[in-house]
Amino acid sequence: MARARDKVSPASVGSPTASGMDLLPAGSQTPTAASRVGLLALLRNPWILRGLGLVFLLSVWEAWSRSGRVDPTLVAGPSRIVSRVPRVLTHELYVESLLSTLDLLARGFFLSVAIGITLGVVVGRIRVLDRALTPYLNALYAAPVPALAPILTITIGFGLASKLVVVVLVAVFPILINVQAGVKATDEDLIEVGRSFGANERQIWTHIVLPFAVPFIGVGLRLGVARALIGTVVAEFYTSPDGLGFLILIFARRFDTASMMTPVLTYTVLGLLLVGAFTYLERRLSTWRVP
Repeated sequence: MARARDKVSPASVGSPTASGMDLLPAGSQTPTAASRVGLLALLRNPWILRGLGLVFLLSVWEAWSRSGRVDPTLVAGPSRIVSRVPRVLTHELYVESLLSTLDLLARGFFLSVAIGITLGVVVGRIRVLDRALTPYLNALYAAPVPALAPILTITIGFGLASKLVVVVLVAVFPILINVQAGVKATDEDLIEVGRSFGANERQIWTHIVLPFAVPFIGVGLRLGVARALIGTVVAEFYTSPDGLGFLILIFARRFDTASMMTPVLTYTVLGLLLVGAFTYLERRLSTWRVP
């Protein structure tokens, strides 16, 4: 009987039963395999990847600033910047500068929207104006408007007028060109149907042309608000003794790069919020279009 119990069949050697694997439930994974699956699932999440990339960049930046190879007066690490943020945010000059920047951005952008949509509809609808003005509009769109800011300051002078001119020149052309493209893309069959039902020119513009161009207007607004923010920075650098741009110049002249990054980060956050809002608006305006 003892010899019978000691006998082991060759088929059972190395089998899962012999190694104790039969104790695992069916379909289960080993701890190592489960951890790998969980890690892969985390790495597929785009937000986790972006967070890891940000942590890596900040770590490299901090290590570089502390390496002794760069002048700490000129290059501030993330830790120094974060330590200066509360002091700058609570300063009275920062609050005044932020309000001035928001006021200039709002005025310049809304003025750009009014001019861009009006001229875009007119130029896109009237073929003669389209042929005559399109090359010049494209040239002005590609022109380095920030380089013209000192000339505009000399010509117009310091003050709100020169700042608005800079912001509008930077922001108006993406809106104008996209609205023009949307008006030109209007289906001619829809216009003919409207005319066959007795619609006059004003009704065609308000009920056919403008609704068809709405998605293009959304794209133009998204591009225009980003360029309006750039124009605001340029205007405050060259034509204004106030605003966040002028505050950046003040800190730069003092070689206080840690404090200077606070208004820079403010511009960045403001740009992300505005572009995100107008991207959402663009998607909402485009939902009615048939793909």
